[in-house]
Amino acid sequence: MIFAGKVAAITGGGSGIGLALAERLASLGTRVAVCDVDAGRLAEARDRVPGAFTMAADVADPAQLEEFAARTEREFGAVHLVCANAGIVGPMGERLWEVDDAQWRRVVDVNLLGVVSTLRAFVPRLLRNPPGHVGITASMAAVTTHALMPAYYATKHALLSLADTLHLQFARDGHGVGVSVLLPAQVTTRLGESVTDSAGAGNPEGISPGEVADRFVEAVRSRRVHVFTHPGSPELARARIATVTGDDSSAGA
Repeated sequence: MIFAGKVAAITGGGSGIGLALAERLASLGTRVAVCDVDAGRLAEARDRVPGAFTMAADVADPAQLEEFAARTEREFGAVHLVCANAGIVGPMGERLWEVDDAQWRRVVDVNLLGVVSTLRAFVPRLLRNPPGHVGITASMAAVTTHALMPAYYATKHALLSLADTLHLQFARDGHGVGVSVLLPAQVTTRLGESVTDSAGAGNPEGISPGEVADRFVEAVRSRRVHVFTHPGSPELARARIATVTGDDSSAGA
């Protein structure tokens, strides 16, 4: 994809990876629309991404995402790239059967259904302006596991499946729309700081949101689906698969 002159919409774009994506894409000549649930973060995005269209929106509300998509289209005339980036950590440390319904629903509503609603709002618009691209921010939590944060890990696993399904459907139907799913480990964001103690031994050191954004741009250009951002991450994913298939002799019962 040639980024200059294109239009990108980013959820959760007021900070962290989302803001870095907005800055990086804007530096390539892309016109950027950003939504975030936090009005203060949106003000920072406006300061750091001149010319950006910003809107307060909660991805857990499909109507707000539809409004964001419609207003982005009215502002810029088209949408070519959508980054479904918004996410939350949710309850930490609890045994999964001790996480109450409200906590489960909030994490699922934001991390999983928020992405589904983002795709429902934007994919029809991408199909009107090919070639296009969908970016989904998952996590190494999509290909690993840990005893903490059951809701977070469950939703990130689901996002990997969703991205793979979307890729297969686009390829089958010849839509000319690509898919990339980001699989970052530790990133120096507010979210990353909150999960440092629960990431598990062996995770790579943290990198900046800007480095993740650079990997995403490379993936869009090369039409790569699975985007590992850290050295050593593919090996961690393979170790997880080995455990599941019973090929890891060191895995516990």
